[in-house]
Amino acid sequence: MPSTSDLRQSDSVIGGIDESIPVIDSQLMFSEDTTARANVVATIRDACLNTGFFYINQAGGNRSAATATFRQLRAFFALSDDDPRKQAVRRDNADYGWMPKFSEPAYQPGTISNMEAFDCGISNIDGSSPSNIWPDLPAFDADVSSCWRDFADLGAATLSRISQAAGMEEDFLRRNCSSQSLNTFRLLHYAASPDIDGDRSVGISAHTDFECMTFICQTAPGLELTDVNGNWLDAPAHDGRITVILGDMLERWTNGKFKATGHRVRRSAEQRFSIVMFFAANDDIEIAPLPCFVSDSVPSLYPATRQAAHIEYEVGKAMRNAGRANEPKPATSGEFRR
Repeated sequence: MPSTSDLRQSDSVIGGIDESIPVIDSQLMFSEDTTARANVVATIRDACLNTGFFYINQAGGNRSAATATFRQLRAFFALSDDDPRKQAVRRDNADYGWMPKFSEPAYQPGTISNMEAFDCGISNIDGSSPSNIWPDLPAFDADVSSCWRDFADLGAATLSRISQAAGMEEDFLRRNCSSQSLNTFRLLHYAASPDIDGDRSVGISAHTDFECMTFICQTAPGLELTDVNGNWLDAPAHDGRITVILGDMLERWTNGKFKATGHRVRRSAEQRFSIVMFFAANDDIEIAPLPCFVSDSVPSLYPATRQAAHIEYEVGKAMRNAGRANEPKPATSGEFRR
């Protein structure tokens, strides 16, 4: 599967995602039943090898937390850009807060991203950050924090099942993605765009994610994914469904056995909101192909790196594409994207 630099924004969608893509109930990710867990692992293995992504159907708390967060997205992004409640949390050169429309770097040269974002990290969720990035809207911080925690729990369980599917120790990914220091929660708004301007003006341009795994929820169509053969497919929106895509660090650890999922968002005549959570590797470890994925016939394909260094390198390229090479480079995961 292509990396960000190999993806081509101009490639056409060949069709939609069909019913063969697995949908796993979120409760099964936590199941202690041996047979149920084995079935989940087998399903994920098949999806990662033969498709490149899969779905989780949210249940209970996950669904209600996401519903409340989408309600907060609609309220926040309905504010005008000059509203004091938006301006008070404008990110500018800070790590987190509101990012106005057209601020996203260009993951593909010559593209302009037509979306705005609100970003937060673990330091905002646990209150350890000295800066307040929460907008002055009723229960905004409580609802978003609740959704973060639910997604983080589900994500940890999903990483364990992906570890087993790849043939790693069950807790390998969960343990090596446990700090959450480089995780980012993105709340995104794509305004309705009735006039579409070819390949240059996009929702967000084609890329792979720089971390290990990503959760994406969307209220309307717009997300497009590559399958393991590099074909672009339309990912329809489903109420309560999380799209799980694979990131660069997982591809690196598995030496390309599980490949990062190329994706982009098109402009659309329909307004779109999305919730995105990036699950990053701990930054105190080097990430390189594990010995179990390297052999004489399959040599190591990737040099060792660290998570923050990889993010900085990739975002730096995207900033240069956008003609913004002199801007400060972010240090946190998910500063941009989706």
